Amino acid sequence: MALIPQNYLILGDCLMISVRMLLSMGVLATLAGCMGSGHAGAYVDAYVDAERAYLYATGDFQTPNVPSSGTARYEGIAEVSAADENRNTKDIYIGLATYGAAFTSTGGRISVDVSDFVVLENLGVNEDPVNSSVSCGGYCIDADAARVRITADLRPAKSVSGQITLDEAPMENGVFYAMASGSVDHGQGGETTFDGIVRGSILGSSGQVVSVNDVYGHDLDPNVGTQFAAARNGETLTGRFRSIAVDR
Repeated sequence: MALIPQNYLILGDCLMISVRMLLSMGVLATLAGCMGSGHAGAYVDAYVDAERAYLYATGDFQTPNVPSSGTARYEGIAEVSAADENRNTKDIYIGLATYGAAFTSTGGRISVDVSDFVVLENLGVNEDPVNSSVSCGGYCIDADAARVRITADLRPAKSVSGQITLDEAPMENGVFYAMASGSVDHGQGGETTFDGIVRGSILGSSGQVVSVNDVYGHDLDPNVGTQFAAARNGETLTGRFRSIAVDR
C-alpha cells in the first residue's frame, strides 16, 4: 500500500464537509483517567490512520481502484449513536472495527466486527462531540493540534462492553449493503441494541480504505432491508453508524 503523507491539501468544499464529519466522529478516547494509556493509544492510532487515509483516498490524489483478487484486513474505528429525539439526547459509542474482505473478479465479500467501546453520554441530538475547527492554513489540517483538541473534548468518555457485527455481504464495484446488529451494555442505563442496514464503499488507488455509513434518511432499494435503528429498555431510538478503516 502507498504511504499516506502526513500533511496534505484537501480540495473542494465537499471535502471540507467530509473533514468536519470525520473529526466530529471523535474517535480519540481519553488519554488518562477513564482508561489505561495502552488502550487509549489504540483509539488514537486508529483515528489518525483512518482520517488521513480517507482524506487522501477521496482527494484528487488517487483514482479509485477496487482489487479484483486477494484478501484484505482493515482496522479502524466506528461511531454508533443512539438518539432520543423526544428528549433531545443521544449517546455515542466509539469502538474499534476490524473488517475482512475477499475480492474477486465479480466483486467479492466483506464483513466487520466492532468492539472495545467507549461512550459519550447525554449529548444533544444535533451536538458534535468535539470541537473540530483545527487548521494550519487554507485546506490544510493540523493533525497534531486536532489530536490535542479532540482528546481534551473526549475526556468524559468511559469504557462499556459490547459487540456489533456486520454480516458478510457481497460487494459490487466496491459498494456493499450489510446487515448490522449487536448491543452495547450501558450499565445502569440499560443495554442498547442496534440493527439495520449500512452502506459501505472501498476507496483508494488500491482499495486501502473502507468507509461505511448507515442509510438513515436515504432511499432504500426495497430488496435491501430496514434502516439502521436503536432501542433501549423497550424504547425505540434513532440509530446511526459511521466507520472508517485502513488496510493492514
